[in-house]
Amino acid sequence: MQTALGLALLVAIVIAVVVGARYASRRRKRIEEAVILQSQLSDVVAREPQLHGLVITPRARVSGWRKSQVTVEVSGEVPTPELRETVMRIVGAEAWQRRPDVITLDHLFIVPPVRRPSDSVASRG
Repeated sequence: MQTALGLALLVAIVIAVVVGARYASRRRKRIEEAVILQSQLSDVVAREPQLHGLVITPRARVSGWRKSQVTVEVSGEVPTPELRETVMRIVGAEAWQRRPDVITLDHLFIVPPVRRPSDSVASRG
């Protein structure tokens, strides 16, 4: 009886280790896929001519669940609401093309360009 109990405990431990290793492997693979997607989206933003000079950062995340969706948070500052919509449209379309189940979240701030006092003095003169 004691041998059977010890053997059952050993089998349970092996099963737990195998399940944990499979979970960790799948999680690592999903994180790698998210990093690749994030890199691709960053390249698209960097290549877009109308976004030059803006700091826009797409960040891809995955949760620990097996079939969870990838979430891309787009953060940064843009000068106009129209440019904000353009950024989200570009990033959303590119992300959807690469992964149809992706969710894009808008974390962009609209910060109008600051006019310096020296600019207004120079324009008057």
